[in-house]
Amino acid sequence: MTQLKAVIFGAIGTIVETSDIQRQAFNAAFTEAGLDWHWDIPTYHQLLNTNGGQNRIRAYRDAEPVRTGVTDEAIAKLHHSKTKHFVDLLANTPLSPRPGVVELLDTCHKANLQVAFCTSTSKENVEGIREALAQLLPFDRFATIVTLDDIGQPKPAPDAYIYCLQQLGITADEAIAIEDTPVSLLAAQTADLVTIATPGAAFGDRDFCDANLTLSDLTNLTVENLSSLLADRWHQASYFSV
Repeated sequence: MTQLKAVIFGAIGTIVETSDIQRQAFNAAFTEAGLDWHWDIPTYHQLLNTNGGQNRIRAYRDAEPVRTGVTDEAIAKLHHSKTKHFVDLLANTPLSPRPGVVELLDTCHKANLQVAFCTSTSKENVEGIREALAQLLPFDRFATIVTLDDIGQPKPAPDAYIYCLQQLGITADEAIAIEDTPVSLLAAQTADLVTIATPGAAFGDRDFCDANLTLSDLTNLTVENLSSLLADRWHQASYFSV
């Protein structure tokens, strides 16, 4: 039977809730560029159906003919500005890890399980989170941290997970991925990983029925729970191959 060797946190949102800080950063970038664009909460939540910050800006631009004068080059600059504003906001906003995250890191550490952080966001965003949670979350527990800089295609492409597994030196059937959005969940599933969905604040009404397990948070997760989840998948695969 396959043995659990790693737990992979698949996005910033699995570790800390930053969705509204991201929204504020986008709006700050729009204001700085002299655009009259403003994303309220419902608009931003709808745009989250599109993965990747530049892609969200592009989708918003393309939704109305009056906005199409904003070029792709301008969008790249807007996203760069947004990243700077996001990091600045992180430095000035009290943050705490989501419930159960620190405890799960400790649990994995005691059980000699590898833990990874596998995102398709920028290295700057990850460094901003690392600094914002410096006194609360031991980032040195992550055996590897994957960012957009390491991969060819962002999620929902499986590139981030494929690279992460290579860095860990394991196969997909030896790990469990934790994701907070349907798009990122698809990336883990495409990489053939067992998945736990822990929806973020902006995704509580989304469909996570394809996850192997859906939890509101990671509180009280044990190695036994995780190993059983992996074993259930292995048994199902054995059953269907008969």
